[in-house]
Amino acid sequence: MKARSSNPALSLDNSVHQVAIRIRWELREELRRGVPFAYLTNFSDFYENRFFVNEAVLIPRPETEFLVDLILRPGKKYSSIYDLGTGSGVILLSLLAKLPHACGTGADISPEALEVAKINSHRLRLSDRCNFSQTDRFEGIAEKKFDLIVSNPPYIKRDAHRSGVHTMVHEHEPALALYLSDDIYEAWFTQLFTGAFKALVPGGVFFMEGHESEVAQQVPLLKAAGFSDPVVLPDLLGRDRFLRAHRMI
Repeated sequence: MKARSSNPALSLDNSVHQVAIRIRWELREELRRGVPFAYLTNFSDFYENRFFVNEAVLIPRPETEFLVDLILRPGKKYSSIYDLGTGSGVILLSLLAKLPHACGTGADISPEALEVAKINSHRLRLSDRCNFSQTDRFEGIAEKKFDLIVSNPPYIKRDAHRSGVHTMVHEHEPALALYLSDDIYEAWFTQLFTGAFKALVPGGVFFMEGHESEVAQQVPLLKAAGFSDPVVLPDLLGRDRFLRAHRMI
């Protein structure tokens, strides 16, 4: 029988090799189960930066990058931003990275998501210009006013839209950030739009990412909340995806 090597370096190399094999095997099994790669690596690239992500937050989408583009495209210099449903903080932090004189608040009802957002704010060295609040929509911020409110809320109807959700998304991404019950859908967004109008300064703007089969029907809700010029904007594939509205008074 061949004698076992007494060379510590060779023993260490062998141990590292075995660990690497085990990690590759575990990753392969997780991928086979449909676990998104971003959750296995704990990062996702979004709008020129790399963000920490885990199962408490949605994996950022290209559509949401385009939303950031739409907000920044006119060249307006926002100073105070409210990001409703901030999740990992990608929208708020991407905007702050491009608007060096702006400050912002990220709100979410999930404490686990807010911990991820805080980690990202420190990683990007933006923690001195933002804070995070565990709240539902606009609860507890009535005294604050913003010139930009942006939201990527849960906008999938749990029953009516379920067939359009990829199995991997449904099984692994947080349901709290994805779904609303069908029976509260309209009332939930009515409250969101009313709160957004009240929290904006005159001349402030509201942006939202929404469901392609719902955003056109939400325009009247924005008008009823007080917004004078709500419009639907398409995503990169030409699908109705975003809402923009101004508070004129």
